[in-house]
Amino acid sequence: MPMLCFIFCHLNGRIRHMKFEITTNPLHRVSADAAVVFSFKETDKKKKQTYITTKGFRAIDAVLKGQLSKLAEAENYKASRGEVIALFPQSGIIVPTKVYVIGLGAQQEFGIDDLRRAVGSFAQKMKKKIDSIAVALPDDHNVLKNTELVAKTISESVLLGSYAFAQYKTKEKGERTLATAIIANVSKNSSSAQKGIEEGELYARATILARDLVNEQAAYATPTHLTNIAKDIAKASPHITCRIIDKDEAEKMGMHAFLGIARASDTPPKFIHLTYTPAGKKVSHEKIALVGKGITFDSGGINVKPGDHMQEMKMDMSGAAAVLGVFSVIEQLQPKVCVVGLIAATPNLISSKSIVPGDVVKALNGKTIEVLNTDAEGRVTLADSLSYAVKQKATKIVDLATLTGACVVALGSDIAGLMTNNKAFGEKLKNAADQAGEKVWELPLDKDYVSLNKSDVADIANIPNTRYGGTITAGLFLEEFVDKTPWIHLDIAGPAFYTKPVDICPKGGSGFGVRLLLNLITKQL
Repeated sequence: MPMLCFIFCHLNGRIRHMKFEITTNPLHRVSADAAVVFSFKETDKKKKQTYITTKGFRAIDAVLKGQLSKLAEAENYKASRGEVIALFPQSGIIVPTKVYVIGLGAQQEFGIDDLRRAVGSFAQKMKKKIDSIAVALPDDHNVLKNTELVAKTISESVLLGSYAFAQYKTKEKGERTLATAIIANVSKNSSSAQKGIEEGELYARATILARDLVNEQAAYATPTHLTNIAKDIAKASPHITCRIIDKDEAEKMGMHAFLGIARASDTPPKFIHLTYTPAGKKVSHEKIALVGKGITFDSGGINVKPGDHMQEMKMDMSGAAAVLGVFSVIEQLQPKVCVVGLIAATPNLISSKSIVPGDVVKALNGKTIEVLNTDAEGRVTLADSLSYAVKQKATKIVDLATLTGACVVALGSDIAGLMTNNKAFGEKLKNAADQAGEKVWELPLDKDYVSLNKSDVADIANIPNTRYGGTITAGLFLEEFVDKTPWIHLDIAGPAFYTKPVDICPKGGSGFGVRLLLNLITKQL
């Protein structure tokens, strides 16, 4: 009997059910809409053939008496990453009615993220065309010998690639979707494949929650909504606690930076504090704080944003969404380190109560901030969040924030900026990001730039006195609130929200940061 895995995702405003199976049956004996095999690109120009077959390709081609290889040759198939060809065999030869070959690119340059992106791209293209697929696990490369990793990558990428947010599209409700994926011919390492599938599902589920939160309209995804999700996560998890700090309590505590940004809105601000405490004796002494920027809609305040991209500003809580995504599955992954999730949630709106340029607010750690631009609000709310993490005696801190347009200018839409005061900690996060296929690039916290954040009337200004180096000066601003705690700042302004589809994500929220954080707390600490 095949082993089954199930995933339940909050998708399109309903619970979506996707099933994974493992079977010992060969690919051509699996009941599915389509069979999927892989190939590599041939880079040796002396070779006549433009692609390199995998074991799965050769097996099904033999059953089909060479039909697949003939098609590849006829179409001059090059097997570039994500390149797909399709064969419709004669009825009765094999059980699947279609065979797809997915290119993985050149063998010499291949990495596990190439598999993730190729499968994700395929799933995105096919999510409305087929109901089920049967996949032959490729093992024709040293990277692919790890059955658990390959199974995890395939399950993760199928789910992320087939994601869609259609909550408000009445015509798309009830349409066919990719609902079943079967891993075929698993006679060895079935337990490893099973474990990999389950972990891939968890990583995808957490990312999908983050995507849904970012894609949701700001009128619904309010601070109260984020609070309710945090409470639900804690209720379902015996090792997670949730504390919600409301406006009055935040006022008494001294969170005047956060509340200064929040005061323009009638929507009650919420400060969310989640804590995961690992069970057992063999646990780490570490206490890592994950801090997510939680601006549920950013109008820019009095320094109002231009109208061209205003509708996208619901994505300014992408950091908060990533933190909630991590906590939604942390109970199942059971890291051996204590994890704290912190979110200062509020919209940044315009009213007669708005903070205005020239106002001064005091952060939780006692430092005063001159607000010179109300559209640099995220760092002001993070000042209190980071100060709170220090007061909670976090041994390490990571913050994620859609903080600066300058980071998108510098690194583009696919790469997050990384700044850190601790090289060793930074290397751990880089490793975690590389494993997740989430790109980061380190920028320096150059001390010569500290003076650029100087204020004439307060301890620090929320924008520098120059238009240049905006990502670095924002990082230096945040460093003022972490004391000497090992800390990493991730500016995710580019990859948090896509304006056009990419291989494992349609247009909209990407859930960037979820998977690298899960890798960090489970595999690096």
